[in-house]
Amino acid sequence: MPYSTPDVLVVDDDPSVLRSVTRTLEEIDCNVRTAEDGASALQALGEAEPDLLILDRMLPDVDGVELLGRLRGQGMHAPAIVITAHPSLETAVDALGHRVCHYLAKPFTPEDLLARARELLEDRPASDLDPAYLWEALRERHGFEHVMSRSPDVQRVYAAAARVARTRAPVLLEGETGTGKDYLARAVHFMSDRAEKHFVAVNCGALPEQLLTSELFGHEKGAFTSATQQKQGLVEVADGGTLFLDEIGEMSMDNQVKLLRFTQDFSFTRLGGTKPIEVDVRLVCATNRRLQAAVEDGSFREDLYYRLAVVPLRIPPLRERTCDIEPFARYFMRKHTITHGRGPTEIAPEALELLRSRPWPGNLRQLENAIQRGVLMAEGDLLRPEHLMLEDFPAASPIDPRSLPDLATVEREHILRVWEATGGSKSEAAGVLGISPRTLTRRLADYGIDECRASAQAARDASR
Repeated sequence: MPYSTPDVLVVDDDPSVLRSVTRTLEEIDCNVRTAEDGASALQALGEAEPDLLILDRMLPDVDGVELLGRLRGQGMHAPAIVITAHPSLETAVDALGHRVCHYLAKPFTPEDLLARARELLEDRPASDLDPAYLWEALRERHGFEHVMSRSPDVQRVYAAAARVARTRAPVLLEGETGTGKDYLARAVHFMSDRAEKHFVAVNCGALPEQLLTSELFGHEKGAFTSATQQKQGLVEVADGGTLFLDEIGEMSMDNQVKLLRFTQDFSFTRLGGTKPIEVDVRLVCATNRRLQAAVEDGSFREDLYYRLAVVPLRIPPLRERTCDIEPFARYFMRKHTITHGRGPTEIAPEALELLRSRPWPGNLRQLENAIQRGVLMAEGDLLRPEHLMLEDFPAASPIDPRSLPDLATVEREHILRVWEATGGSKSEAAGVLGISPRTLTRRLADYGIDECRASAQAARDASR
């Protein structure tokens, strides 16, 4: 050891884990102190900062990673190992954000623990464990393998994200609302060499067009009536880090042009300014739309799409990976049991069956809401179907795909109904359909719809 008798604090509410970890660490001559919850851990840390902190994620009175974040905020720089029986991408991202050097999934062997403890205690003296070293440890040792999803499709998405995380390549995340695009975006950032810098998230669909321009690129004093001082844009704030543009498909055409111009050389000019400003940012974008379809109907620029979709990744919805419902349900139950200080410890088999029968249009976010509701409603240790209160959500009934019309038929009938409802007005029908008049003309021709005859019929129908 580089110094005598390293001091290690182990925090876990399981006495058997405390005994096992203590015996293992004493083999390398460590002075081991133990605590069974967050309160006793804080008391022990108040007496002396350890050379190594090992703590469980699920403590009786506090989330272990949240406790670590509090300690980091108070200036504790000791390396940390977080252990958990239920690894997930969310846990991984949280752990990365609080500078965890290692992340161990239970059950782990004494050899696993010893290898990590030796590395953290022997590589550098505790006094030299600065944040830069800790971030480097994270980038080198933490990957995407600790995720809860059992779906091969999701695992492939995580593997691809891990491969490109350290590059500057723009990443486009597509998936329905609630599938976890924001967590994956943060994970890409924390796995990159930009992890020490800012991760700046912007919801492009939540801001009006002009306000989004100002938020992204900033403005000079006097640029408009209420601009009483210079404002730095979020693009500047993200310099050296990652700019996450959520709901990129909702960006207006005018702002798409500005973003395209920015991606050419990563320089811009503040509103009302004349001096170009260069920044070094990594772009990660997300959308709940299919951007290629938006390109085809003219609502999204093709040239911008190819700039942003260098690495396109699609996160499948929950209904396409029902194998994930049980592990995520159990994780959400444990999470909210800790949050609310009470709740069940097990899910009844019939409750799991009920969860699997639902289509979950809101995906993981909706599933988490249902589980949180069940935690609040449950009175004993078992979460039952009635606690979930899913009566208002119809079960997904099996459908014979052979009984369904093909996509071309559905689209043709829908176009005709809109055409008739708008009295044969091409511009109005295109607006209702969310496509350009040019695209509508092409679709009418593709489906053999005579525009003149359809317009006359629509007019006759309207006059009745």
